[in-house]
Amino acid sequence: MTNKFHMAEFIPKDFDNELFDSYPNARLVEVKEDGISPEGYHALSVFPEYFKINGKWILALNSRMDTVAVAHDKEGEESLDIVEFRNLKKGDKVVVGRSEDGSEGIYIYTQGFSQIDDKEEAVFGFREGRSRETAFSKDYDELYEILRYEKENKGFVTWVLGTATSLDKASDKALENLVNKGYINAIFCGTAAIAYDLELALYGSIGGQEDYREDLNQRQNYYEIINGVNEAGSIKAFVEENDIKKGFVAAAIRENVKIVIAGTIRDRLTFPDTYNNVYEAQDAMRAIVKKSSTLIMSSAILFTIATGNMTPSYNMVNGKIRPIFIYTVDIQEFAVNKLADRGTLTAKSLVTNSQDFVQNIDKGLEK
Repeated sequence: MTNKFHMAEFIPKDFDNELFDSYPNARLVEVKEDGISPEGYHALSVFPEYFKINGKWILALNSRMDTVAVAHDKEGEESLDIVEFRNLKKGDKVVVGRSEDGSEGIYIYTQGFSQIDDKEEAVFGFREGRSRETAFSKDYDELYEILRYEKENKGFVTWVLGTATSLDKASDKALENLVNKGYINAIFCGTAAIAYDLELALYGSIGGQEDYREDLNQRQNYYEIINGVNEAGSIKAFVEENDIKKGFVAAAIRENVKIVIAGTIRDRLTFPDTYNNVYEAQDAMRAIVKKSSTLIMSSAILFTIATGNMTPSYNMVNGKIRPIFIYTVDIQEFAVNKLADRGTLTAKSLVTNSQDFVQNIDKGLEK
């Protein structure tokens, strides 16, 4: 099947005029103590941002919320690192300034991918919001094309999963298929999503039941899985010792798909692989996000908000500046709209059952 998808090209900002020539270099202030930013720091957003260093306007890569720009201003080697506040080190040179029009050597550029919007007319229409009544056929078709493009062009697709997908045999199988077919490169999730998948693969049950019912509480097999993984020493060792072939977890291990499991205050038991230190979990997620080109977040509102806030709207992928595609999926309008409220303006939302969503993606990519 011919993929009709064309990646939007980044149009760099033209700084070749007297006004921008007259603007000063960005002001840099050294960090005095690890983890403490200088006063007046410039906090970045998800949009492309340029900083003037030694007379050169340099585009920041991995620009994201709640970070600062650390500049390297050695002549001829000018560059930028985007750093979380807690990761600042003594001696780092942080960009300070609150004006974003270039007058302080800082310029936020929102028009780099304007051709994306040019194709859609900005006219009033009935039911423009995202709700259960929205028709998402166009969004599905677009996402099929994006995922095919990513696979063909060595993109990096990260899925953020809630428990719901693992609570249904058909959606768990669909997720396994997507891993096997190369449409998933990394997974973020919690303990339960992993444990239920492994329980289904080993015992044929979900929550101790062949046909899952939420009003029953038969969790013995669930805890047997967690205890078994801990006894084996890792998820990979448990899967290999029990010769598990089914499920997205076993598929991820076979296909070298990275799984990041972040612990929560609600966890009763966790795996040896779980990041129970919140900073370590955040660092592991950020390392994946930095190389992700598409993110799909399904029925995991807290993980979705966390991931969305650390995801830029653009990045350098395979040597080219390109937009990062973000999709959020949940049955509740509140959940998918929450991410936009927290500042991730580039996310596209689908209000639907996540179990149906995963199956639709699997079937759609077979066409």
